[in-house]
Amino acid sequence: MDQPVPEGSVRNSHRDSNPIRRKFAPKRIGDAARELVNGCSQYGPIIRQRLDPERMKIPLQKGTFYVIENEGLAEPGFLVFLPGQAPVFLNTKTKAAPPCTLRMRVSPTMGEGGGSILIATLDLIQHSLRIEDVWMWKGESIYDSQGYSQRRLKLTEFVERCWVPDPRLLGGITTTILNPKSIQKAFTDISPLVHTFELIPEMAGKRRMWIPVLEHSTPAKTTGPILGSSPGLAPALARIPIPIPTPAPATLVGTQKVLAKAVDKMPDIYDIYSSTGENLGKASVQQFFLSQRLRSENKPEGTWVFVEWREEFRGYEIKKIC
Repeated sequence: MDQPVPEGSVRNSHRDSNPIRRKFAPKRIGDAARELVNGCSQYGPIIRQRLDPERMKIPLQKGTFYVIENEGLAEPGFLVFLPGQAPVFLNTKTKAAPPCTLRMRVSPTMGEGGGSILIATLDLIQHSLRIEDVWMWKGESIYDSQGYSQRRLKLTEFVERCWVPDPRLLGGITTTILNPKSIQKAFTDISPLVHTFELIPEMAGKRRMWIPVLEHSTPAKTTGPILGSSPGLAPALARIPIPIPTPAPATLVGTQKVLAKAVDKMPDIYDIYSSTGENLGKASVQQFFLSQRLRSENKPEGTWVFVEWREEFRGYEIKKIC
C-alpha cells in the first residue's frame, strides 16, 4: 500500500517560469459547464474551506481523512467534460478567471448522460494539471452519495479507459493523478517545498479542509501533526493507489513499420503491433490529414503504418501509411 505509484506523465527537471496562457472557452460553453457544476451537489460548488482546528477537533479525531501536499499556490477547480466539447476548466470563485478549454486526449464517453466533472488543480506557473477527484461521472452525480475511496474507482476507470496523457497536445502542461497520503505519513516527514495541506474526508458530500504549513516547522524537527492548536489527528488509511499506465520505453529505433489498430472511442489513438503480433503499446496521430486518411481506411484487421518514438511526449507517433 505504501509503495510509490507511477504517474501518467514524465516530469522535466527544468520548468519555464513563464505562465502558460489560457484559451478561454466560448461563452455558451463556459456557461453550460458552470451550470453543470452548480447543479452537481446539494451542498454547492465549494471544494474546500479553511480548517478551524477547534471546531473540527472531534471530527478529525474520529473520521478518516487523506492528505494532499500542495507545493504551489494554485487552487483546485472543476474539469468539466460536456458532450461533444473539449474539456473546460473553471473555478467558481467570484474573482476567478473565465472558464478555459484544455486539449486532452479523452474518450467522448466522458460526455455521456450530460457530462462528467472531475476536480483538478491547474497551475499555469508550474505548467501542471493534477487530477484529484470525481464529482460527476457520465451524468451521475456521485459526490453527495459516494465516499472518496469509491469515487477513486471512477478515477481509475478514467485513467485506464478514457484518457491518454499527451503533454504536447496540452501545450506543455504535465498531467498527474493525485495519490494522497495518510495523515500519519504526511505529517511525519514534511517536505520543505510544501506550502499547504488539504484534508480530504472519506465521507460523501464533505468539503476538503486546508491549512498552511507553519513557518517555524521544519522537516528535521517535525514528528507529528502540525495543525496549529490541534492536539493531534487519528491515523487514516494509507494512500489509495491507482495503477496509472506509464509510457513504456522505446522498443523501436528510428522509423519502423507496424500494424495499427484503432482504440475504441479514443480518436487518433492506435494500438500498434510488430510483424510477429507483439503488442508494442499505443501510438498517436498528430497530423490532421493523416488522421483523416486512417479513419477512412477503417480496416478491422488494422492498417500498416510507419511510426517513430517521440521523446518529448514519451510515445510513438504515426508518421505515414505504408
